[in-house]
Amino acid sequence: HHAWAGAAWLPERRLGTRLSPSARVDMAAMIQRACGALLVIASGVAAGVPESTCGTAKVSKPDCERKDMGSCGNACCVVEASFDIAPEAVYTAVKDALRAGLDGSYAYVEHGDPHGPNPADDLRPYHITDPRHFEFMIQGSHSTPHYNGENADILNFNIAADGKGSVLRMFSLSRIHGALGDAGQNYKTLAFLKQHWSLPAADLSIVYGCGQASTRFV
Repeated sequence: HHAWAGAAWLPERRLGTRLSPSARVDMAAMIQRACGALLVIASGVAAGVPESTCGTAKVSKPDCERKDMGSCGNACCVVEASFDIAPEAVYTAVKDALRAGLDGSYAYVEHGDPHGPNPADDLRPYHITDPRHFEFMIQGSHSTPHYNGENADILNFNIAADGKGSVLRMFSLSRIHGALGDAGQNYKTLAFLKQHWSLPAADLSIVYGCGQASTRFV
């Protein structure tokens, strides 16, 4: 109450007039309503940018510092994580996370052309052992406010058995033509997914791209 009362005295000093008590109350209420409206607008703007999106704002967001530039023609990022659980459990957790959408930006891709081929995610019937014992593949997508639908980033995953555990390789590619740089989005997409799936904690190891020095142009 004291803060609003103090604010209500500002017009008096400028105009050289004292406001009546009722006018001061009206002025304070008006200022409070205006500030409330600004807070609603600000929260609406923030709500319009998904948590998994880096965006182009100068304000730094976590995991957006690994900016890639043309590693896959377009910007891309490839990382791996290892788990002490079976490949099928890893597959289920990743697929469930994509289907859940998380912050509304992720999706599980089941097929491309509805009338075209639709390969299964389960690779076990093919008994692939070289170069790895691949058991599952998954495809997904990640959308941002400006790049969605057919222009959403492509996510690919493969899961291989490794002893009694699994190795998960994750790939994110900026899909829209001309996306030489990604402002850190591809790594952010994979890191955010890792933070919200139901799998045990695991470190992400960069394999390729993701802005690392070894894949930058010299």
